[in-house]
Amino acid sequence: MPGFTCCVPGCYNNSHRDKALHFYTFPKDEELRRLWLKNVSRAGVSGCFSTFQPTTGHRVCSEHFQGGRKSYLVRVPTIFPLRGVNEPFVHPSFLRMCV
Repeated sequence: MPGFTCCVPGCYNNSHRDKALHFYTFPKDEELRRLWLKNVSRAGVSGCFSTFQPTTGHRVCSEHFQGGRKSYLVRVPTIFPLRGVNEPFVHPSFLRMCV
């Protein structure tokens, strides 16, 4: 049976090993999806967030949500403990050009 692996850079949680975690698909709502993409920060070669287009197979685990779970009040992943460890620095002015 196939499982899920978290698509957040540096996170290796998967549904087979980490049974207590939940794995969430990217939202269909355009604004929420944009926020998820920005926060997950899977920048492509050019550094633009738009280069990564998640499919139904891409999941974000519950460890990236306040309180350990997505809810009505907590709808966007915001916890990224490894942020900046292996990511190249992208100047904020460049990010504005990508949006």
